[in-house]
Parts: sequence; structure tokens; C-alpha cells
Amino acid sequence: MIKIAIDTGGTFTDYTAVGSFGGRTDGKLFVKNPTNHERPAAGIMAGLVKLADEWQTDLATLLSETEKITLGTTLALNALLEKKGVKTALFTTEGFRDALEIRRSQLKNQWDLAVEKPLVLVPRRLRLGIEGRLDYQGEVVTPLNEDKVREACCKCREQGVAAIAVCYLFSFLNPEHERRTAEIIKEELPDVFVSLSSDVAPRIREYERTTTTVINAYLTPVLADYLGVIKKELARYGFKKPIHIMMNNGGLSDTDAMATFAVKTLLSGPAGGAVGNETIGRLLGKTDTVLADMGGTSFDIHVVSGSSNQLVPQTELAGYPLSIPMIDISSIGAGGGSIAHVEVGGRVFIGPDSAGSVPGPACYNLGGEEPTVTDALLLLGLINADNFLGGKLALSREKAEQAVREKVAVPLNLSVLEAARIIYGIAAEMMADAVRLVTTQKGNDPRIYSLISAGGAFPLFASKIMDSLQMPEVLIPVQGPVFCSWGMLGASSRYDVTRSFFMEKSQWDAQRINQTLALMRQEGERELERLDVGKEQRRFDLILEMRYVSQHHEISVPWTHGTFDQDSWKSVESEFYNTHEAIYEYAQRDKDWEIIDLHLACCEENGQNALFPMGSQKSAAVTKQVSGYAFNRDGEIAVPVYNEGDLQEKIVGPALIDFAYTTLVIPEHYFCTMADEGILALRKAVD
Repeated sequence: MIKIAIDTGGTFTDYTAVGSFGGRTDGKLFVKNPTNHERPAAGIMAGLVKLADEWQTDLATLLSETEKITLGTTLALNALLEKKGVKTALFTTEGFRDALEIRRSQLKNQWDLAVEKPLVLVPRRLRLGIEGRLDYQGEVVTPLNEDKVREACCKCREQGVAAIAVCYLFSFLNPEHERRTAEIIKEELPDVFVSLSSDVAPRIREYERTTTTVINAYLTPVLADYLGVIKKELARYGFKKPIHIMMNNGGLSDTDAMATFAVKTLLSGPAGGAVGNETIGRLLGKTDTVLADMGGTSFDIHVVSGSSNQLVPQTELAGYPLSIPMIDISSIGAGGGSIAHVEVGGRVFIGPDSAGSVPGPACYNLGGEEPTVTDALLLLGLINADNFLGGKLALSREKAEQAVREKVAVPLNLSVLEAARIIYGIAAEMMADAVRLVTTQKGNDPRIYSLISAGGAFPLFASKIMDSLQMPEVLIPVQGPVFCSWGMLGASSRYDVTRSFFMEKSQWDAQRINQTLALMRQEGERELERLDVGKEQRRFDLILEMRYVSQHHEISVPWTHGTFDQDSWKSVESEFYNTHEAIYEYAQRDKDWEIIDLHLACCEENGQNALFPMGSQKSAAVTKQVSGYAFNRDGEIAVPVYNEGDLQEKIVGPALIDFAYTTLVIPEHYFCTMADEGILALRKAVD
């Protein structure tokens, strides 16, 4: 049987398949297909047909032999970035409808009063105050005015609202008013989607909770329609098994759950890469790794310290805070399709705008006229024009020259090749700076981390980033161009339960915390049962969100000591101080602490994920003229170009290694060896 994972990116959609089929007992293959932004579900099916062709069969036969399909999607993220969600209303406690507008009354840069704030997703006329009030302990102060709820529903009907977010004060302590409001909405507006803060983000902090709930309401109908079409299309070919969806937390759920919680899929694709990062480190015995994933639209970075992924309780995306557990992934607009442009004064910028897959970079010859990073790489001789996407897309050097000349070279009064070098160099430095932000700026030394190369474009830049940050090595897996979809193959079912839970050290109560955890575990058990996870495969990991008393921000403290007793506060204290010191290099061990939230990760035991072998095809190395700039040389130089199957003991630079979907640059004084099955290691020679 076959397992298939699909990662829909901004430019390409990646497909990875493993299993036995057609006489192959250990079949492993991957393909890339341009993403169809206009008809995303049709694009997914087109890629599956292409995958079936690679297996030398038809789609119906392939799906009949498929036991599991896992999907990572950027649909919800794109809808948020492009503001293409549905018309949404907000029901909130009377007198508090402007929380979305007021935000935290803070600016990222306090000196920039003209900074552009993210669009408020619900206009004021649809932010409706509802009479009813809970106090800080969740006790009812003012009963819910059900007539006001029905009046608000009437207004939503008149305005053509498609989704309603409900977020009342202190509902994370008592969801009674929100749940009754949902019942009324379903009576009055049965076709309108309802998102409750007590379901989406039952945690303290009103603004963050409101924003997360609104984003979920705004995006979920869009994602639900998309998933519904995919289910129908797959059913047409006989596939009626559950479709697994990759979530922000690195775990899997299914289409039924994600048709209610689109906010959990915003970083769906990159989360697959994070799982793969952890897997590679574990397989190679590397405890500290940085995943650098450069695709067609963005450059994503993820750090593993101490061999395992760490979730953050809250993050920010597109300027909006999200109060849900997520893997910490950073991203900048520096992909192969990122557009280079010259501003007044001669400054060259790359991204964040991307040419995407259609029309794509100018060299695709599909109508694109803007110069991109891919165009520069082609002009520098680093891309094989006849073997791009495995030879499935012929590139036009003439179109690349025209775009770079008109938009970069002429404004700067430079030659086309010099302009291409500038684009290449700026892209490399942008990525190096992005890696610094997740290592050096957080107090971590990049020199202890192994850099893992992912995405179709990063191997062309790997040596420059490695050199800039003095990192010891770059690991290049053969499945790197489809790394996120490969990582998804090793992901397993997961469900996170979070509860606001206030307890200072001086108020320690083991019975109270154990009772709350028992209820949380019951909820997790029900969801894992629904996801068909056997009892013997279930694992429950507790994380305490803690801080010093009166501090504004908490940290995540793993708890591995089982249930709590009256003396457990000593171990909690020790774990908190040690975790704080590991993150910030210091701990104030004389200061008291408090627990803010409980986070129970309900997981299926880790799935298996096998490495892919190198291609077996061997060929005599050919010599190619390329720009010396990529090899720390001036002018043009002749370098040998190897096939991925040519690697024996060592390849010494300067050289290029061609893979099906990427090319590795090995500069002078660098060498490349096999680190493990299907994984190359790029290192610098010691003088």
C-alpha cells in the first residue's frame, strides 16, 4: 500500500509517495507541479495524475492502492494575506466591540507613527455588542440577553454575513454564554458558520483571543469549501478514506475537524518541514539543527534545539496575533520567484512580491516580465536550463536577460551579468540575516547548528549562508526539494487542549491541577478516538505556560513527572528556572513564579519516515562555464557538473551537483561527502 503527502506552496505543489506498488516492494518517489491558484483543488488532482504517471499507472488504480493521503495547504494563509476570507461579524460583550481596533495600543516601532497597521477583518458596523457579563472567576454577573442576540442575527442576515465570531469576556473560564449564543445563531442563521473563542482559543488575553477567533471565522468557510471539493474529486476516483490535514502544531487531523478550525492550518506546509527537520536530526544524531527552506515564494526557517520541536503558545502572522500552539517558524519573502526591483536612489530590493507559478519568472517564458532570483541564477549559469523541474520546463535565457536588463541593469548602469550577481548576493544576505534572527538574536550560537537544506532553490545558496554564519556543515537530503511533503509522511495525529489556569507558587494546589488535567485528558481521549488512534498508541505530554509573578509574557515548561502532589511545586520551580535559563541564559531563582495556562498535547506515537536513496543514474562529469561569483571568484570559470548518482567518496569544489529538482553549489575549499543514505554533507576544508 502507498502513502502520499502533498504540500501546496506558493509556486509549486510537492508530492511525495512511499510504499509498495506494481511489483515495487519499497517504492519512493516525488514530483513537483505548478500550483493552480485559480482552481486549487483542480491543481491538486492534476499533480496526482502526474504522480500516477510516475508510477506508470492511472490515478484510479493508484488511489485504490493508497492507504493514506496527507495534505498541507496554504489556502487559509493565502486567503488571510490577500484578504479573501468571507464576510464576518463579531458578537462580543457590550461595550467591548472595539478591541480589534484598539489592539494593544502599541507600535512595533514606537518612533514610526505612520506605520501601516493590519486591516481590521470585521468592520465596526458588524462588531455587535451583546448584553451579558461574566466576572474574572467565570461567574455570571449579568445574564445573557437572548433578544439582543436575535437582533444581532437579524442585522447579520440583512448584511449577508457568512460567518460569525463570538468572543465574550472571561468565556475561557465559563463558555455558557457563548454556547447559548451559538445555539441561537443556528436557529436564526442555520447556514452561517459560527466560531466560538471558548473552542478556538480558551485562554487569557482578550485581544489575542478575539483576533484568533475572528480569523478562524473569516477563513474556515473558504477552507471548508476547498476540502469539500477535494473529497468529492478523490471520491470520483474511488478514494473515500479520511484525508489527513497537516496542522500548525506539527500534527495531523482530518478534514472534518479542519472544516471547523481553519486557523490551525495557517502554517500547514512549513510545519511538515519542521517535522522533517526533527526527523533528520534524530536519524543523524544531530541535536541542534536549522532548517532553511527556500522555495519559489518564501524562505522559511525553523530551529530544533535539543533534538525536539518546541511549540510557542502565541505568535504573530501577517500582523495578527494568534493565540494557539504553533511550531515556531520564521519566514521572509525570498524565494526563487521573488521579484527584484530598483528603488529611487539605486537601492535594490528583492521581494516580498513573487512572480508565483503563473506567469512565473521571466525565464519560464509564460508571460512574466519581472526579473526574479531564478532569472539571475540562470544568467549566472547555476541552473541547467535543459533540466529544470527534471527537464519538464525549458527555460529561456533570452527572456531572463531582457527582464534583468530592463528592470535592474539599465537603472543601475551595469551589465546584465553584474546585475544578476547583485540579485544573487542580496538574496543570499537576506537569508543569512533571517537565520541570524532565529539564532544569534535569541542568544544561540549558529556555529553549533547543522544547516539542513530544503526547497528547490536553497542548495544554490547553502555555502554562502554557511560561510556567513560560520556554521559547520550543510546537510542536503535528496528529498530536499519536496522536504515539507516528505516531513508530513512522518507526522502523526495530534490534538492540543489548552486551558487558562492561574496559580501562583504561594497558592499551590495539587488536587486542583490534577482535576483540571483529568478533564483535559478526557477531551483529548475523545478526539484521538475519533481520529482512530488506538489506546496503546496514545501519548499525553503536558506543558506548563509559566512566568515570574507579574511578568507580561510566559514560557513553555515541559512537565514529564506525571501527576502532581503537594511537594511537586519544588520540581515545577526547578523546571521553570532551568527552562528560563536555557532560553535566555539566566534565571532569577529568588523570584516567585506563577502558572498561566495548561497545555496538554494529545499525540499518536511518532510515525515512521524513511530516507530516500540517491538516484542510481551515473554519468561522466561535464565541464560548464559559470559565473565565478558563486564560487568566490571573478569572471567566468569552468567547473565540473556531476549527477546526483555520481557521488562516491568525495567531491571537491569548485563543482556543481545536478539533482532532479535542484543544483548544489560546491565552492572552492569546500567538499561534499555522503552523510547517510540519501543525505549529502557540505563542509569546508580545514587549512
